[in-house]
Amino acid sequence: MTPRGVTLRTYGTMLDWESLFKRYVWDNRTTPYLVPLSKLNQRQAHHEILAYCLFVGVLFGIIAITALSDATPHGRSPSIGLYAFTVVCACIVLGFTKSYPAALYLGATPLAGLVYLFVYGFGSDRARVDTIVVAIIALLVLWYSLRLVALAYSYTNFPQPSDEKSPQRRLFKR
Repeated sequence: MTPRGVTLRTYGTMLDWESLFKRYVWDNRTTPYLVPLSKLNQRQAHHEILAYCLFVGVLFGIIAITALSDATPHGRSPSIGLYAFTVVCACIVLGFTKSYPAALYLGATPLAGLVYLFVYGFGSDRARVDTIVVAIIALLVLWYSLRLVALAYSYTNFPQPSDEKSPQRRLFKR
């Protein structure tokens, strides 16, 4: 009852945050990050490659656009813009074809990021701790890109998924 005597209806359905987190962030059927390659099927590998391609593709799309402006610390850089554009193209190729050479090319992008940091990062106006954090993130992405290359290399050898339906995505329990 409210202060005016109005009764509010409540519904028996509530958000189940634990299952939402498991379904959307860490569900072994659709997002099998860090699951051993020997236990993956093609659908799981496809989802993992797609997520990596979206992350790297969007990041390097932004880099390609900003490299052509004067917003970067070293000014306009068409060569960095062209490299970032080729990374976006490699993401598209890998996402559709699961091509091993495209995975190798994408696997080298964290190395290119580290080279950029060592050339432009440590002597810039940015605090050194910021550059170190970005370098650690680039090293982690480099470590994960080795898995991406292994996924693309053995994609055709993964078993087909069983006929189980994809997990249903619902916000509310029934």
